[in-house]
Amino acid sequence: MFYLQLLIATIAGWLLARLGSSKPARVKASNSGSSQDYFVGLNYLLNDEPDEAIDAFITALEINSQTIESHLALGALLRRRGKVDKAINVHQALLARPNLERDLSNLIRLQLALNYIAAGMLDRAERLLKEVLNEGGDAKWDALRQLITIYQTEKEWENAIACSSQLLKNVRFTKDPILLGAAAHYCCEMAEQYHHNNQSTQARAKIKRAFTFQRKSIRAMLLLADIEQREGNYKAAIKELLRVRAAKPVFISQLLEPLEFCHVRLGSRAEFEILLREMVLEDSSTEAALMLVKASDSVEAIALLREHLEHSPSQKALLELLGLQLQAVDENVASSLESLLNRVKQQAKGSLEYCCHHCGFETKNLFWMCPSCKQWDNCQPIGELSNRQVSSASKQ
Repeated sequence: MFYLQLLIATIAGWLLARLGSSKPARVKASNSGSSQDYFVGLNYLLNDEPDEAIDAFITALEINSQTIESHLALGALLRRRGKVDKAINVHQALLARPNLERDLSNLIRLQLALNYIAAGMLDRAERLLKEVLNEGGDAKWDALRQLITIYQTEKEWENAIACSSQLLKNVRFTKDPILLGAAAHYCCEMAEQYHHNNQSTQARAKIKRAFTFQRKSIRAMLLLADIEQREGNYKAAIKELLRVRAAKPVFISQLLEPLEFCHVRLGSRAEFEILLREMVLEDSSTEAALMLVKASDSVEAIALLREHLEHSPSQKALLELLGLQLQAVDENVASSLESLLNRVKQQAKGSLEYCCHHCGFETKNLFWMCPSCKQWDNCQPIGELSNRQVSSASKQ
């Protein structure tokens, strides 16, 4: 595919350069050298030497109004192949041409900004993108997207929110779930900072703003629940935690400890155990089944755990059930098996708990933005996710 794109772009540009001249006598002399460079490039390409081919084609293609798009394409190919310095040189040479039309100038600036971003020169990229933004035209929407990328990288959340708000004014992006979700996270990033500094009023304001971008933002709900819990508003905290359960049951494992804490503070332990049973039966939650066993230690809870394992297999739940069953066997047998069981449990503790369903990255801790693919909202608990899939499959 790469070779095909390169060949089409360069042949088109070369032919345009040859056919578009109005001075045949001068072209004949000047084109002899470019023709030779072109065929040298073609030879490199056929011999599977694309980097050398690109260099030869750049030499062959004289920069003029008819070959600018070919140079743009070659520069983009250089960037994708990691030759960022060469890509910058190609696009800088294009931008230096006098009397460029606004749209073409903006297009070159965008490509040059992408080169700078790839090279880590974010300040230069930002300056170019702001120039495109000030010029206006259709290119400003692409400039906004790239500015958001820069501000996200530099953790300039307010600037990222401002650019997102501008982009959302475009009817093409108004309901873009990825853009809306990311903007909600920018608000939550600021809310977390305020929450960490015990500035709850400011934190609540940012959370409220997050909900304007994404009404069912899981992170915003969890943050608000944590604020309510810290301030002793346990009923309000429970309400937010249950909103998370309703919106995204795969995050139940994140809710159990704060729910237990709030119910204990309110003296409603029995109500919490009823809720755990609902989570096991309705949401197929392994974590809820395990907590119910620990909370009540009843025959009914153990039976529910056993039944849960039949349709939602889980290593963690199986180990817990085996540990409970050891209490009913001979003491000598139990002693030897318990030692083995503890070693298996230790190994299980080191297992990864979250997975990005966009790129497959696995991690021990929850990241709202995947460290690998840099996408928001794709990391989810592995255990709860697999249980939901098994439960859904069994219902079909």
